[in-house]
Amino acid sequence: MLCAVFLGAAVAVSRFAFDGGASGIVVSVFRSGFIVLVLVTGIRLAGRTMKIPTKLLPMVALNGVLMGLMAYGNIGSVEFISIGLASLLFFTFPIIIAVLVMALRIEHVSMPKIFAVTVAFIGLAIMLGVSLGSIDGRGAALALMGSVATAVNAILVARHFRQVDVLALTLYFSVAATVTLTVIAIFITEVNLPVTSGGWGGMVGVAVFQAIGTPLYFYAITKIGALKAGMVVNIQPVTSIFLAWLLFAEVLSALQALGGAMVLLSIAFMQWADLRKLPTKT
Repeated sequence: MLCAVFLGAAVAVSRFAFDGGASGIVVSVFRSGFIVLVLVTGIRLAGRTMKIPTKLLPMVALNGVLMGLMAYGNIGSVEFISIGLASLLFFTFPIIIAVLVMALRIEHVSMPKIFAVTVAFIGLAIMLGVSLGSIDGRGAALALMGSVATAVNAILVARHFRQVDVLALTLYFSVAATVTLTVIAIFITEVNLPVTSGGWGGMVGVAVFQAIGTPLYFYAITKIGALKAGMVVNIQPVTSIFLAWLLFAEVLSALQALGGAMVLLSIAFMQWADLRKLPTKT
């Protein structure tokens, strides 16, 4: 729950950075670089290895690029659209994972899960349908780009990195993500540093909250498993929406809230159905 609160807060406080003049790519690069420093320090203090098999380096690079796109999509979208809508659009990634799993036939998919995916996409269509005429399309595109990148990254990690130390893996992903975001900043998008103290505070807040939240998520996985941890993290967008209301008086429209609720409930239903399949310990 702490992980979900910290990650949700990171999205919300990014508004301070953007209101202070920062561009999304600057916040994303700073965030990724900061996480690299935190991981290097943590791994050294814990005496854990930073080595990974050489044969996995090409896949590490690919996943690092995806992680960079995920970070930019998750945070950068708030530069253009409301915190709540950005959080809900990004958090469609469990639904995209389910669709990819079905399309690639990675595992058998039950009818209840297919129903949940259908309901979730109806909810997404409602959110986009009532929003696209009144919001900046760049924000929606960034949030959905981050969602797709997160889904693909999760599937690749599950298939290729099961035996690799998770902190070392995250470190290498973060290094590749930082390089990717730096290239985007140099050659593709506009770079603006914060011009106010609040802007700098927001950028630092994003980095600190995500640097705390990410290790907490990995710790939770080791204690209660990925499925249960994932279910609790569903409160992340709710945290962002609450803080957006508390700090900035941002409120979703009724239809945006309805569509978002349909997505989140569908995700929770799929995870609950998977949890029921697990063998009961005696």
